[in-house]
Amino acid sequence: MGNHQNNEGSKELYRKEYLLNEDQQLIIRIPEPGDAQGLINQMQTVDGETKFLARESDEFNFTVEQEREFIKNCTNDENIRFLIAELDGRIIANCSVGLIQNKKRYLHRAAMGIAVMKDYWNKGIGKKMMQECINWCKEKGVEQLELEVVAQNNRAVSMYKSLGFEIYGTKKHALKYGDGTYADEYYMILFLNSKKPE
Repeated sequence: MGNHQNNEGSKELYRKEYLLNEDQQLIIRIPEPGDAQGLINQMQTVDGETKFLARESDEFNFTVEQEREFIKNCTNDENIRFLIAELDGRIIANCSVGLIQNKKRYLHRAAMGIAVMKDYWNKGIGKKMMQECINWCKEKGVEQLELEVVAQNNRAVSMYKSLGFEIYGTKKHALKYGDGTYADEYYMILFLNSKKPE
């Protein structure tokens, strides 16, 4: 089930509810400025839990005011869909999808990213959020949805493949860690409204 709620009389805020296996109610929705601190907490937690994201654990340093402004900008941009997942009133995941560029030759392409707190892995939350991004792309007429994922992140790669994404290239040494080791990234694409290239 899902519903739309009006905010300040004009802007519609998307909200959808799911029932997880443990009879927990998962809410996926567009964030509001009041979610700023919860989003900061979620991102700082996630950055410290995995080596598969772009930042080191101490690099997310938005203030609450900066995060509020970021939320407002995303909400007001029709070429971006920014979503959070909430369980028991706590933000436990976020994802965003948006057009790569506003130039005509790029309007058929969108890119996305997702981050789920470790305690909530393997519950289907990431897949539900991914499907929300795919649905948004279809509504916008996007032909291909793109993402980058650390090659060693087998769990995520498997989930993306289950949704129809395929690997179309590898960026060697895309990430370099503090200990001097490197990680490659896969470039993955899901073709939506266009013929898949041969």
